[in-house]
Amino acid sequence: MKNDITRRTKGFTIIELVVVIVIIGILAATALPRFVDMTGDAQSAAVQAVGGAFASGVNLTHASWIAQGAIAAVNSAPLDGGVTIGLNDSGWPENTSTSGGNGTITAAECILVWNTILSSPPTVSASAGQEWRVTVSSPTCTYTYNASAGRSIAYNSSTGQVVTTVP
Repeated sequence: MKNDITRRTKGFTIIELVVVIVIIGILAATALPRFVDMTGDAQSAAVQAVGGAFASGVNLTHASWIAQGAIAAVNSAPLDGGVTIGLNDSGWPENTSTSGGNGTITAAECILVWNTILSSPPTVSASAGQEWRVTVSSPTCTYTYNASAGRSIAYNSSTGQVVTTVP
């Protein structure tokens, strides 16, 4: 009798090992899909970060316009690093000209605003060859993240509104 008790306490039975392996398999099967989609989450976070930085830059530029008197005659605002951004009559960034903007924004001006407002900006162009692609329906610049569909930043140069879209 004593011999049976000591033999049972020396190790696991094959049934116990199979049950543990099945439980680990079920846990892995439920957790794996969450870890597989980490790329999409990272891309969404990157777009949100760039969108937040861009919105902050737009608002700081507008605050500079307000500090200068908030009148249509204020055509530009100085930024860090000795850079100047051109403003439209409402005080929102439109180009890099010291004479300001005319209220109509072009793709080239959208790129200038992007590259001027953001410090170390991601590459952007009007074609699909860069990290970001810009399209314009004046007064709105839409910056689309090329690495993943459905991720974009829209900037309305008439109102200063910046909208970040991620799935």
